[in-house]
Amino acid sequence: MKNVNNKEKMQDFFDKRADSYDKHMQENVSNFIDFYKKIAEPIKKTKAKIKVLVLGCGTGLELEYIFQKASNARVTGIDLSEKMLEELKAKYQDKIDQITLIRESYLEIELKENHYDYIISVMTFHHLIYEKKKDLYQKIYNSLKDKGKYIEGDYIVSSEKEKKLFIEFKERVKMDDRVKDGGYHIDIPFSLKTQKKLLAEVGFNELNVIYSEDESVIYEAKKLK
Repeated sequence: MKNVNNKEKMQDFFDKRADSYDKHMQENVSNFIDFYKKIAEPIKKTKAKIKVLVLGCGTGLELEYIFQKASNARVTGIDLSEKMLEELKAKYQDKIDQITLIRESYLEIELKENHYDYIISVMTFHHLIYEKKKDLYQKIYNSLKDKGKYIEGDYIVSSEKEKKLFIEFKERVKMDDRVKDGGYHIDIPFSLKTQKKLLAEVGFNELNVIYSEDESVIYEAKKLK
């Protein structure tokens, strides 16, 4: 296990890697193109100005496929890294009037209730512990319109690996309690069983897995009233 003193704050970690992030994901996500295409699969093809929120949007790897499904979508992206957001803006100049970018922590920002048709997160929540995720999922649930969908693509591990990583994480916490706040780049992915439990606790009673390759998994959950 790496020494806890080598940890990096989330913003610093991604600012340093913004210009190489896309290449890194291409090399580390199995079937990279298929994965990002699948993120947009639950979005109904439409010309309507639907409202889409992308949490931890980074350089916007998923936006290409979102716009293919909903060309007039109004997308709000939230990310801590200014440099990642600059990369996104450079890639999507032709759609920039449809994109609102916010440099902020999605853990701290307030979201409008019953506002979005889709909320999406990709490869960003595996840095959070159970309690932080639950609070965030509740905020996501409240912010979706009725019958709106939450789509998440992330690293998902076996129950055995989840336990091992949690033990390592607890050792980190003993050395520095600040790592619990989600502000540091520390990987602690969960099992699918834990993810289903978390989402059910905030109101998402149905979870549909639409992609699974190695440890890269995508699932959708609908807000039903």
